[in-house]
Amino acid sequence: MKRILFICMIFQFQISFGQNVSIEVSDHYRELDGKAYATYQFVSSSYSSSRPSLVILTNKDLSFELSTKLSILYKVKQEYTDVWILGITNFNQKNVSEVDKKIIDKFYQQIIKYRADNNLPLETLERLATDKIIIEKKEEICLYLMCKNKI
Repeated sequence: MKRILFICMIFQFQISFGQNVSIEVSDHYRELDGKAYATYQFVSSSYSSSRPSLVILTNKDLSFELSTKLSILYKVKQEYTDVWILGITNFNQKNVSEVDKKIIDKFYQQIIKYRADNNLPLETLERLATDKIIIEKKEEICLYLMCKNKI
């Protein structure tokens, strides 16, 4: 009986004091200097203090596809708890235009502001630019996330 009571107390403590964060925010149409882009934020975390971010850049069409499948693919035990996807119309990683650079910078600023507003460890523009990944095919997402289902 003591064991059962102890286990119930542990669960109650976890429920009362644990923090589960689950966010999914899509903005499928934004525009800057006449170029359309989409943003997506996915957070799945059972804690809030050092949530590492994965920043993905891709074309707009692929960003739609990834955003609809990410919550299905995502496993709880990940290195990353915050996944940010930026999809730019006709994005070409070999020929990034000035407008693309402005959009990417604005996206990085959005991530920095979100983390500052939510008392998370701050990111820098340099780190975000260095650690970002570029995805050209939907299957590549599983190289960075432990997918529970394959695309």
